[in-house]
Amino acid sequence: MKMSSHFRKKSHFFLFFSLFALFSCNSEKLKISISPYPDGKNFAFTMTDDPDYATLNQKYIVYGFLDSLGFKTTIAVWVLDNVHGSDNMGVLSDTRGVTTTNSEYLSYTQQLQKKGFEICLHTAGPGNDYREETQNGYEVFKNQFGYYPRININHDKNLENIYWGGNRFSNGLLKSVYGLINKVHFQGEKEGGKYFWGDICQEKSKYMRGWATSNINSLAGNPTMPFHEKNKPYVNWWFGCSDGRFCVDCIKLLSDKNITQLNKERGACIVYTHFGCGYVDAQGLLNPEFKKQLSKISSMDGWFVPASTILDRFLQVRSIQTIYKDEQVYIINTSNDTISGFTVLSPSKKIFIENSHTWMTTNNENELVLGNLLPHGVLTLSLTDKMPPKQSLGFFEKTSMIFQWIFRGN
Repeated sequence: MKMSSHFRKKSHFFLFFSLFALFSCNSEKLKISISPYPDGKNFAFTMTDDPDYATLNQKYIVYGFLDSLGFKTTIAVWVLDNVHGSDNMGVLSDTRGVTTTNSEYLSYTQQLQKKGFEICLHTAGPGNDYREETQNGYEVFKNQFGYYPRININHDKNLENIYWGGNRFSNGLLKSVYGLINKVHFQGEKEGGKYFWGDICQEKSKYMRGWATSNINSLAGNPTMPFHEKNKPYVNWWFGCSDGRFCVDCIKLLSDKNITQLNKERGACIVYTHFGCGYVDAQGLLNPEFKKQLSKISSMDGWFVPASTILDRFLQVRSIQTIYKDEQVYIINTSNDTISGFTVLSPSKKIFIENSHTWMTTNNENELVLGNLLPHGVLTLSLTDKMPPKQSLGFFEKTSMIFQWIFRGN
């Protein structure tokens, strides 16, 4: 007897419904993503300021304002004066700004360091420096600030710049084309040369600033930062930045639209700029538009720390592994560092923390701040507080074990 069409349709319906019910009852799984920022912060923002053109008075005005808003940025300094001039011809640079050979400026930068600002190098001095001068500059910096600079930023046309100009490119064609535009012979990585200091960079500085983007979200322009290039071994880690070279560029970068984008994308903005270029007018007044935009950013839920702190965090988060098994998510810190203010994002409203046997609720931004993730520590998260069922031996496993016991003779 043939099955009626109506009956077949009903059978198909019930079969589909049964399969749907079977799978949907197990469809809810805990889904998480790791926030790169601590304590539920939505984005990161900082600035790296090169000392070109700057005066001590400009520094007082700009950094006094940044400090008043709670920003802790990265300040690149020169510790030596310009002796040899710059570029191939040794022309005295017109970009000389204040250096730490000025005792008043040194004292001020040391005060800023104590407040949480980061001090780094913009090469040892504003002019070409021989190897021994760069080496001496590192020691001077350490004597002045208590550590070697974690960041070193190439300066303009200094011949000791490392992997700079056409040498920034790995592609031979691009390298040649760029060499037609910029004819300065940068030699910082050229072993045996009088400007070579690659080994010093590798040993004593962790990060070097690389490519710039017009995107306020530096992380979107360089998602893998910090990154290492095997064919540029003397730089441990490169990082990208957002181009706010002069005040006018910075104001454009920090438009309302871009600030909203940075927050929405949970991005990271590392602005590259020169506070000696247009930020302070002849009357000693800070640009009002810059003040307004920085004040807006400071009122948001951002992470306002120096550049190397952000980059360190990215490396720490990169060491985290997540393993999904049954209804649990295992979060493993494979590094030797404590990851503070560890935060996950999840659409689930309530999550059970098996380590502490407590339930936690995500906030209205789907964030869950879990505290410190210890070195090699493991966190186990779940959607249920029920212990997984105890496993029992299956027939074949039990039989296999019996036979192994028999043939072992005991």
